[in-house]
Amino acid sequence: MKFSNELKGTLFVLLAAVCWSINSPIVKYLTLNPFLICGLRSLIAGIALLPFLRIREIKKNRYLPLYFISYTALCLAVIISLSLTSPAIAIGMQYTASLWIFIGTVAMTRKIPWRQFLPVLIITAGVAIFMISGGSGDSNSTGNVIALSEGIFFALMTLSSKKVTDTNALGAVCLANLTTVGVVFLLFEPARLGFTAITPLDWILMLIMGVIQVAGGYGLFAMGIQTISAQKASLLALLEMILAPLWVALFIGTIPPMMVQIGLLVVLAGLLLETLGKGQHAKIKE
Repeated sequence: MKFSNELKGTLFVLLAAVCWSINSPIVKYLTLNPFLICGLRSLIAGIALLPFLRIREIKKNRYLPLYFISYTALCLAVIISLSLTSPAIAIGMQYTASLWIFIGTVAMTRKIPWRQFLPVLIITAGVAIFMISGGSGDSNSTGNVIALSEGIFFALMTLSSKKVTDTNALGAVCLANLTTVGVVFLLFEPARLGFTAITPLDWILMLIMGVIQVAGGYGLFAMGIQTISAQKASLLALLEMILAPLWVALFIGTIPPMMVQIGLLVVLAGLLLETLGKGQHAKIKE
C-alpha cells in the first residue's frame, strides 16, 4: 500500500504532536531549573540526531538564521511558561500560530483564503476558551506573557522550516538544538549551575524528553512540513493541545475544568471543519 506525500506529511506532523504532548506532565513533575531543562533536553536531542547531520546538505539561505532563532526562542518560551503557569495557557498559546500564519498569508498575498477563514476562527475561539478557563489556580502573569510569544515563534519556525529542512531535515533540527544548547548555557547561569541537583529519575525523564519529545517531535515535524502547507501543519499540531491535558490528568492528577474540555471540543470542531472543507474542495477540483 503506497501513501501519498501529503498523507505521509500529515502522519509525520500528527506523530510529532504526540511526541510533543509528553512535555507537559514531565515539566510539571520536574523540580529542576527551567533553563537547565531546556538546555539539557536540547543537548540530548542534538546528540541523538548527530548521525543524521550532513553539513553540506543544510541549506545556507536567509531563512536559516530565522529558523535557529525562532526554534531556540520557542523552546525557551515553552519550558519557562510551563514552569510558571497552567499547562492550558502554556500549550494553548503556542497554537495561536495558525492565526498568525493566516494573518501573514493575507498580508503577503493581499487575498483572504475564505475556505480557511471559518475553521481558523473557530479554532482560535477554542484556543481562547481553553486558555482563559485554564488560567485559574496555577496561572502566573509572567508565565502568561511569555506564553503569549509562543504562537509567533511557532509560526516563524514553521514557515522558515519549509525553506531550510527539505534537503536534510533531521540534520537541520540537530543544528537547531545545538544552537539552543549554546544560547542557554552561555546566557543563563542557572542552567550551568543546576547539574548537581539532577537525580537518577530526572536523568531518565530528561532522556525521554530529549530523544522522544524533542528529537522525535521536531524531527518528524521538519520532515512532515515539506509536503503539507504551513497552515495545515500548524492546525494538525493542535493534537498536542488535546493530548497534553490528558497526560497531565493521568500522571499528575490535575483534571481539566469543564470549560477547558469545552474549549477542546471547539478546537476539534474547527479541525473537523477544516478537514471536511478541504475534502469538498478537492472533489470540486476533480
